[in-house]
Amino acid sequence: MKRNMMTVPLLLAMAAVVNCTHAKEINIDVTLKNLYADRNFDDSAKPSVGSWSQGIIARAKGQHELTQDFALTFTGSIQYAQRLSDDKHLNDMILPFDPVNKEQASSYNKVAGSIGAQYKQHHMSWGEQWVDTPLATTDYSRQLITIYQGLLYSGQLNEQLKVDVGYLDKYSPRNEENFRKLSINKKESDSLSYINLKHNALNNNLQTEIYLSELDDLFNQYSLGVKYKTNYDQLRLNTKLRYYYTEESGTEKLGKIDNQYFGLMQEFGYGSNTIGFGIQKIQGDSDFPMLDGAVPVLSYVNWTQGAFNKANELSYHFTFNHDASWLIPNLNLLARYVDGQNYAINGKKGYDESEFDFIANYSITEGKLKGLGFQWLNLNYKNDLGDDYMENRFFTTYTMKF
Repeated sequence: MKRNMMTVPLLLAMAAVVNCTHAKEINIDVTLKNLYADRNFDDSAKPSVGSWSQGIIARAKGQHELTQDFALTFTGSIQYAQRLSDDKHLNDMILPFDPVNKEQASSYNKVAGSIGAQYKQHHMSWGEQWVDTPLATTDYSRQLITIYQGLLYSGQLNEQLKVDVGYLDKYSPRNEENFRKLSINKKESDSLSYINLKHNALNNNLQTEIYLSELDDLFNQYSLGVKYKTNYDQLRLNTKLRYYYTEESGTEKLGKIDNQYFGLMQEFGYGSNTIGFGIQKIQGDSDFPMLDGAVPVLSYVNWTQGAFNKANELSYHFTFNHDASWLIPNLNLLARYVDGQNYAINGKKGYDESEFDFIANYSITEGKLKGLGFQWLNLNYKNDLGDDYMENRFFTTYTMKF
């Protein structure tokens, strides 16, 4: 299916907007995003890639109350981006790219919507889904947002336990317009079915997540995540644990999958500074599987551009976060370094890679410019294959809520 696959839920969502005078609540978020990205390779034979673009993301959520406990719900979203720079005729994974004609799109858009029903703390919706699971995630690190299509049930079973049950059959990656089947290594799947349980305890200081999923004819994936934070006087401790187990299933279009993920990250905070130390291991003879379209695995204990998800790879993670509000209110600085060792390619081990990032975030939280934010990311990546590069990204965002 192409874009018309969303016609029914989108039209129904628009009809709900037309009748918004009867809605109990309507929320509209509009974000303007200006992104300049440039990646320069150390190899002079490789030209730099990147672009400068302006985007807008508008999303509406609303509900129409039928009884005290029951309501009809709707969402609608429009995303649009315009390239401001010249076409380099190279794929930067930000804007759509035609590999045949070697052309980068001058603009692109995404239009979607959903309808649903809410009963007390239980919600069922069909159509567009902005999900955050250990496999399918909503990624805000590029221009437009990866979104999914399917059926989703979310329920708050009690004060501590929340459950999501999803059936996703299509997605629109961040640099594409249309929805298509989910895929990994260009092997398509008809659906992703999953159960995601999240439990909070100890006044939300202990968070546990259990994830069970099947990506039809590709693999089954299971994940366990634990986050625990506590304070000892002025010392802050934040611990993150994550485990994945992936096994082939169905017709096994990806062949044999031998992969486990182990991750541990420990952060220590005191005053305006936070230091983190972590270790991550990919166990097995295959890379950790990720959805095509560069969908990140944000449940990693320390996700970075390099991913460090290769077969047999052991990586060490170091982070330093500084709240620089003493210099400029709401200024935050982050430095991180990852050293990946002994990963395997086609069964041959011994390859290394590393990444060093510097990120500066500044936002305005009050006054007439409330909602304005700036981010600069400087990324230096190196590996034994000679694909070393330095990348800079500059974001200017402005969010308005109605």
